[in-house]
Amino acid sequence: MQPQTFLNQKLNEFGVKYQLGKGAYATVYAAEDLEGISGKVNGLVALKIPTDQDKSYKKQLAEAEFLMELDHPNVVKVYSIEYSRLHNIFFFVMQILEGKNLEEIIDLAGFTPLPPKNTERIISQILSIFKYFDEKNICHRDIKPANFIIHNGTGHLTLTDFGFANYQDKLDPKSLRAGTLYYMPPEQLDGNPTPKADVWGAGVILYRMLTGRLPFNAPVESELIRLIREEEPQPIKELNPNAPDHLVEICDLCLKRDLDERYEFTYDFGNSAN
Repeated sequence: MQPQTFLNQKLNEFGVKYQLGKGAYATVYAAEDLEGISGKVNGLVALKIPTDQDKSYKKQLAEAEFLMELDHPNVVKVYSIEYSRLHNIFFFVMQILEGKNLEEIIDLAGFTPLPPKNTERIISQILSIFKYFDEKNICHRDIKPANFIIHNGTGHLTLTDFGFANYQDKLDPKSLRAGTLYYMPPEQLDGNPTPKADVWGAGVILYRMLTGRLPFNAPVESELIRLIREEEPQPIKELNPNAPDHLVEICDLCLKRDLDERYEFTYDFGNSAN
């Protein structure tokens, strides 16, 4: 049965309302939670239905099971893993997220910095996630703006994609360099990711929000790798003299190549992370 036939149908105790998105590996629908598995009877949830119920399902199942172990307000929630006997499909019941991803927000600004208050609110939430990951010894390994959703109307941020994430001692040796090159630190290029690799990724995102540019950019992959390994990015204040000093300092610390010098979650953002 094709995914579009689920519209206005019932999958277990969920009434499918409309399609939220469709990718190569899954289709996501908004559905009414008829029994309140999400904590709110008749509230909306997202149903993620893998396209390939064999190969891609296994990978997505591992991701869903991993997410169900996590408990952080800025990490997308997976409520349950379901099987519909009527339709002979597995699907995942997740927190519904309606808003723009951070890549879209940065792109809308063009090559200009985001407003300082917005930047602080966003980076404080991102670093809150990575402080939690650091405590749990979790490596996400694919930190980039497209993986963060900013909720409509609230500014609340949620990290959504966990395809490469795992506890450090459970990482697949065959995929230690997985991720997006622009946001990848030197140690991950060498196949030695740690939770602090994600802090580097946060630093790249913060640099973009403060300047409108990537700290390391080149048209050829080999040159980009060299820049990440060897060069310092252009000082933020040269590109944006009005960048707040404390955010510049945090960004500089996030982009330290020496892990012992990299940012240690010491800054108190106060209410900015709420």
